[in-house]
Amino acid sequence: MSRRLFGWFAPKRGVNVLEMVEKHLDLTQNAAISLYKMVEVAASTNQEKGSAVFTDISRFERAADDLRRTMVKELTEGEMYPEERDDLMELVRAVDQIADWSKEAGRILRTIPFEKTPDSIKTATLNMAKANVDCVEVLKQSIHALSDDPKTALELADKVEMLEETIDDLYGEVRFHFAREKFPEFSMGSLILMNEFFDAIETVADWSENTADIVRAIAVRRS
Repeated sequence: MSRRLFGWFAPKRGVNVLEMVEKHLDLTQNAAISLYKMVEVAASTNQEKGSAVFTDISRFERAADDLRRTMVKELTEGEMYPEERDDLMELVRAVDQIADWSKEAGRILRTIPFEKTPDSIKTATLNMAKANVDCVEVLKQSIHALSDDPKTALELADKVEMLEETIDDLYGEVRFHFAREKFPEFSMGSLILMNEFFDAIETVADWSENTADIVRAIAVRRS
């Protein structure tokens, strides 16, 4: 029988790490939510107001990054099974990529006149950003379920994968419109950046799926 995941509740350091994992997930989720809000504002108003929302994304990502470094230090110094330490490090680093790419998408968005894009692209992009929020929420539930209910964690990890496939479809849709619409007020540089912006939003979903794969591997070992 495999040893219990996160079975090191007795040492205080282990409890501290678990609490930090919860906080790290909350910060990552808030970064994804703020990205959606930024896309919404940038689509309906202007670049300046969208940039104001970027401050929130940057703050959440920075806090998540600081917390990740603290957790890695705790995990390195803590008393726990090596496989549990490795699982948590891999999990935390993957989750951190979600926050990083949410910030990257926001950083690009603040440099392009997104309010001037055709409605078809605004709608598809908003749908992508909202689907990312849903994806991160289900991923969060999956990670929560790991300790007590591996079967549920597996089911939720599968749902994350399905949501990521939905985002892939939306990504294909936005690129379809991007290739066919006209952008008279965009410079060539802005068009290149907008394409990178779509890629960044899609990469948020990719890292949600990558993290779900780690959850799946842990849950299978716990079964």
